[in-house]
Amino acid sequence: MVFAQILALMLLAWSLGAIQLIDRARGLHATALWLAGGWALAVVAVIGTGGYGLLRDGHWQALSTGQALHAIFGEGSLALRRSEWGALNRAVGVYLTLDIAWTLLALCLAQFHGFVFRAGAAERRRRQRLRPRSR
Repeated sequence: MVFAQILALMLLAWSLGAIQLIDRARGLHATALWLAGGWALAVVAVIGTGGYGLLRDGHWQALSTGQALHAIFGEGSLALRRSEWGALNRAVGVYLTLDIAWTLLALCLAQFHGFVFRAGAAERRRRQRLRPRSR
């Protein structure tokens, strides 16, 4: 279930670049970049928090993905239940113990990629409209 949630979040991050294709939504065009910038700052904050804990206490104190998801969904949530497959449970365990910075970084990269992809599509569409039509 955790991988389905992260996949949905990454799909949402990537598809937000489609705002670039909507001509009437000029005010929303910068939203995708602001969101990606916010995620990038969150990555820096998580790494900074972990590094500060390393210098102060001698151990990494950054938030893990599992801690963040448990804080959002609550302990024992159906969203964090185990599957029937042992290999998938091990993969989820590895993912949940990773630093949340990796998830934020992946979301940031998906956001920037979606923005660049959709901005390129919008530019191609604009050039197509400006090209003189021969009869």
